[in-house]
Amino acid sequence: MKVKYLLTGILVFGISLISSSQPNMGSKTNDTTSAADSLGCGRVEYGGMIYHTIMIGKQCWMRENLNIGKWTDQAILQKQGNNGTVEKYCFGNDFIQCDLWGGLYQWDEMMQYVETSGAQGICPAGWHIPTALELKTLIGFLGGENLAGGKMKSTGSRDWQIPNVGASNSSGFTAYPGGYLDYMAQKWYDQYRSGYYWTSEMMSSGTAEAMYLSFRNTIVSRYEEFRPSALSVRCIRND
Repeated sequence: MKVKYLLTGILVFGISLISSSQPNMGSKTNDTTSAADSLGCGRVEYGGMIYHTIMIGKQCWMRENLNIGKWTDQAILQKQGNNGTVEKYCFGNDFIQCDLWGGLYQWDEMMQYVETSGAQGICPAGWHIPTALELKTLIGFLGGENLAGGKMKSTGSRDWQIPNVGASNSSGFTAYPGGYLDYMAQKWYDQYRSGYYWTSEMMSSGTAEAMYLSFRNTIVSRYEEFRPSALSVRCIRND
């Protein structure tokens, strides 16, 4: 079961240089990627992939979900472990989904087994997992939790389930509906319907703060999630 203790007070239903032999792009990019490059803060080559970036206010964000690490593909999914190897899940246990939407990571794996807000975690050098305050700043810059989701979601029905209410991606953040893994139930949920993103903010010994966007509305919800759940990850550049 997911923890849906919303932190916004809103009730949501349904919850470097690039070589000539270029690496693959980071998780899925859409038709507006090239146009938005001029609004970014450079491209990042990491783990054999290229990630585009976008400046939103004074923050520099990656425009794609992180897709780094070894695919964990057991029939019965094992917990990602502190074993010196970054591990990822791919939605539905299908590696192609990681190419489309990025990997899904448990909180402890993403944080690389530290509990410090703003830790680098699995992000590249010079980048880190966003803090709760950084997420709050992003949402505020985009007009608040009632409106920010529409400005963050990728557009059209190619990614999101119809009707993808209010999606304009005017911020360039390009949030994808990558769904999530409920590890304790061993079930996958909400692909094409919702995007779930971790912050580095621990809330209790078993939970951390996350962000949720839905095809149903323009709301961004901050909520408390169980740490064994596997969500998408975005990195933000160090100041």
